[in-house]
Amino acid sequence: MAYSPGFIAQCEEEKLHLSGAIQPHGVLLVCDRQGRLSHVSANAAEWLGEKATPAALLGQPLPHFLREVDAGAAPLNAGEHYLGQSHVSAQEFDVVISDNGEQRLFELYPVIAHAKALMAPVATQPIPRDSAELDAQCQQLLETLREMSGYDRVLYYRFLPEGDGEVQGEVLREASMGRYRGLRFPASDIPQVARELYLANPWRAIPDAKAEPVPIVSREEDAVPNLSWVDLRSVSPVHQEYMANMGVGAAVSLPIVFGGELDALISCHAATPRPLTVSQLSAMREELDAFNLRLRDFKARRRLQIFEGLQHHFGQAQTVLKHHGSIEKAWPELSQWLLETFNADGVVLQIGTTYYTQGSVLPKEGIAAVDARIRQEGRSLWLSDRLSYDCPNLPLTSVAGVAVVRDLPLDPHETAHLYLCREEYIYQVTWGGNPDKPADYRQGGRGIAPRRSFEAWVEQRLGHSRPWSKNIQLYLLKLRALLQQAKRHLEEERDSGSG
Repeated sequence: MAYSPGFIAQCEEEKLHLSGAIQPHGVLLVCDRQGRLSHVSANAAEWLGEKATPAALLGQPLPHFLREVDAGAAPLNAGEHYLGQSHVSAQEFDVVISDNGEQRLFELYPVIAHAKALMAPVATQPIPRDSAELDAQCQQLLETLREMSGYDRVLYYRFLPEGDGEVQGEVLREASMGRYRGLRFPASDIPQVARELYLANPWRAIPDAKAEPVPIVSREEDAVPNLSWVDLRSVSPVHQEYMANMGVGAAVSLPIVFGGELDALISCHAATPRPLTVSQLSAMREELDAFNLRLRDFKARRRLQIFEGLQHHFGQAQTVLKHHGSIEKAWPELSQWLLETFNADGVVLQIGTTYYTQGSVLPKEGIAAVDARIRQEGRSLWLSDRLSYDCPNLPLTSVAGVAVVRDLPLDPHETAHLYLCREEYIYQVTWGGNPDKPADYRQGGRGIAPRRSFEAWVEQRLGHSRPWSKNIQLYLLKLRALLQQAKRHLEEERDSGSG
């Protein structure tokens, strides 16, 4: 969507973890399973002394000054990190140890004597009671991270269900810097290969976006180490240009992971190079982890509230059906709850040939068209926020989106299907630059470069409903499970009574 297929393919095929180079603000040493150095960054002598050239180190045992910190690391699984300290002569180093499954990797970061003193931890905060309190805590987190890092801008970049990202929070050193809050960025701005690396690491630091990469020298020709868990990993040339186009001289990104997926990024930007120590980055990560725990608890409470509502309202419907053989008495309360809980404009409950409706809903012909499409795909759960596109045979209707769950065990004699409906929502999406602008083809070099402009560009979307949330499928599956459980309970009661 953002760039030509050629640009996207180029980004996705770039083997970021096999770059064969590091950023110059640290040193990388790699040991094989026999404890001998198989790879050394070309700048080792610059930081470790003139005798520590790659030629002198390769094939040798791990240097003595790293053995003690390595002994404290214990066995590491792939993706685990151990933080320690060591020193050579008068230079102190933060040491980060990781394991890629085949080799043990040592990242050495010279400790900066003039690094800013760490802030005292922010006082423990309670689990947010509502969305407003969650937003306030998120804003407080951004303020804290900006002060801890000394960076100019900190963004809360949330990934949307369709893969795009949107800046949902922002703090600035100066109000005159211009804002990104509310801007959306296409999914291709952060390719999937980069997202997977964010999932694997606690942070990604680029202290100098213009720094030239330092090659990694190997004991064996063309043997490139897997740098998936190495933060020193060099920066993609495409990403370097992207940062330059945004006016970013240094950046730190901290991932927020929820349910094993990349939910958001905290992105810190500085206009000029700005290194941070491992201790500073670790302290920032701790602040984010504390917020993330509260965020998870908040979402868990929200899910529990919805599950309890599902159980209560559909349990009541089951009771009415059991005693009265009809859902009419339960429908007014049940339908209103469905509209509010799922933020729908209309709801249809089809039981056999009977339709219970509330609000703005699909006509029967529309339900038949949607049902035919669902049966064609062989699915019992189906979502669309652009119904006219996903269901070409749809008759004219104001409904532009549906969430459907079929074969609900609500009635012992008839099949039941639930249709949550949303009307067309003509809305504007404000992008950070035109997402449909053609790729920038260059003469020589890479041939394709990222766009240069990030000015607000407004797109008007037609034929869509409001998008369904990531959790809608979970809630609808839970609904079916609750009804199946209730059905089994009723059958057990009936069998017990007949016995």
